[in-house]
Amino acid sequence: MSTELDLIRDLYAYNSRTRAKYLAAIWKLPARERYRDRGASFPSLVDIFMHVLDAYRQWFIMVYAGKGEPQWYPLGKRYTRSEAAHEMRTVDGYVRRVLRGLKPGDLDRSLRLPWRPPRTIELRVLLVHMVEEELQHRGEMNALLWQAGREPPVTGYDD
Repeated sequence: MSTELDLIRDLYAYNSRTRAKYLAAIWKLPARERYRDRGASFPSLVDIFMHVLDAYRQWFIMVYAGKGEPQWYPLGKRYTRSEAAHEMRTVDGYVRRVLRGLKPGDLDRSLRLPWRPPRTIELRVLLVHMVEEELQHRGEMNALLWQAGREPPVTGYDD
């Protein structure tokens, strides 16, 4: 019988596979389209993609591990596909190690949010929030890919 933690791990594995498809789709665009400021939550498709990685780093390194604020990926940087893929693999590896080490009871663990006003959240809330965070930005990337005349990756949970 699957546990709540099994489901969370499955969702993270799905998001990881899907994120790699978005990396490929973004880098199929001409550079001017890939880095163009589209007035979205973050200026370009590359900026949005890198923000998703930053969000994982913020929540997993800063909040979960309590290791302090990561150095943010700079907006407007013209990452190469190789650089973005390297960062994606690094973040994925870190998140996978955290998830592998969790036990079902850990989901109840309270984590202190390092901003004001001080408050705590359960680990399960952090984990579910990150699924929501990525889905929000994936929808945004879909719209921007369509605007650029490209189809976003077709994905499904059962892929």
